[in-house]
Amino acid sequence: MIINPFTILFAFALLSIVMHRTFFLKPFALLGLALASVYTMSDASEGMRLFELIVELVLFAVVLHEDDDISITQTLFIGASSLLLLESKSILSFIISFESLSLISVILVSQIKTKDEAEGAVKMFIAGAMATGILFLGLSFYVMGGGILLEPLKAETSTFETIGIFIMLMALFYKLTIVPFHGWAVDSYAKVSHSHAAVLSGVAKTVVALATFKIFAPFLSMHLEFATPLIVVLALITMTLGNFLALFRENLAQMLSYSSIAHAGYIALAFVAVKSEYAKDGILYISIAYIFMQSAAFLVLDTLKKSYGVRTLKELSGFSKQNALLAALFSVQLLSLAGIPLLAGFLGKAILFYAVVDAGLWWVVLIALLNSALSVGYYAWVIKSIYFDKFDAKEVHFADVKLPLISQLILVGGTLYFGIFAGVVFGV
Repeated sequence: MIINPFTILFAFALLSIVMHRTFFLKPFALLGLALASVYTMSDASEGMRLFELIVELVLFAVVLHEDDDISITQTLFIGASSLLLLESKSILSFIISFESLSLISVILVSQIKTKDEAEGAVKMFIAGAMATGILFLGLSFYVMGGGILLEPLKAETSTFETIGIFIMLMALFYKLTIVPFHGWAVDSYAKVSHSHAAVLSGVAKTVVALATFKIFAPFLSMHLEFATPLIVVLALITMTLGNFLALFRENLAQMLSYSSIAHAGYIALAFVAVKSEYAKDGILYISIAYIFMQSAAFLVLDTLKKSYGVRTLKELSGFSKQNALLAALFSVQLLSLAGIPLLAGFLGKAILFYAVVDAGLWWVVLIALLNSALSVGYYAWVIKSIYFDKFDAKEVHFADVKLPLISQLILVGGTLYFGIFAGVVFGV
């Protein structure tokens, strides 16, 4: 039997089912992620392997934060599916692992406790079903045109294959919340459990983005005349709409959900710059930055909601006087999302923007920079509320805050490390 990170996580996920309602479940899950990380670290000399290691690290932080037994088990299954998707080489293995990740994500949010969570789960299920339908429609065209499922996606294709590939790409853009396929994301991310949203918008989204680029980049580089104008329009509309709608949100989860849509627009720029030799580094770096930032931000919202009863910007007023450490960690991630230097979010955007300039599309970067400047407004508004607005003491369940703080320290460590040591990514 071959032992690798996938088999370790899958085995631990299966065994964790029988350990529910015991004290040992969380330590057992953390052990599984730690062992998978050790195996991945031994071969982290390549970009995708490095990202797999980061996925395992982020999921370690998520499990450390999480208290629900079923969520811990599902997180392990999501980790195994993520590794399988990132390692996909043929179109068949890509689709099977993508659908596995999508199905487990739906199961994750199906633990419904409130009306809002029910609405978020149903919308995510519908979105997943729509994406699957579109994906298989595209796959049908691809096979009908002569595409072979057991091989990588072809770069030079027949007419039917080309149509099929673009349809499949649109299905994947549906999952990545690219406009006009973004509508489901806000209600799903904002209304399901915030710890689940951290996994969905932070981990699953970046895994899908990176795996999609790996599979589709050779094809797109051969069809620039049609693909580039189409994806440029989708990317710019996505980031602009996401940022503008985030500006007017009082609800913190909705603000972060619209921010997630805007970042999907930034990530899509890698597909725009596919002919640049820096596009691969660009999407890898922004994915690394985003998985730390977004996962951490939603986990903070989970702590704010459960331990402090905070859901809105107004309720966050003066929070630094209530918990200075959590406020500081949250602020670092918000500044990174805004693209402030010395943080991973800045370098992620900078490298990706450079790839777009290298591809000869400097005007696209100009619009993206304006969008990035726009996003500073709503992130700064949250930080202002945390540090400068009138403090209103809130009841705190301190026992619930200790492990989430450790989880946040792990994630902010990643944001700082990859913001300062860019060579770690460029060297793989």
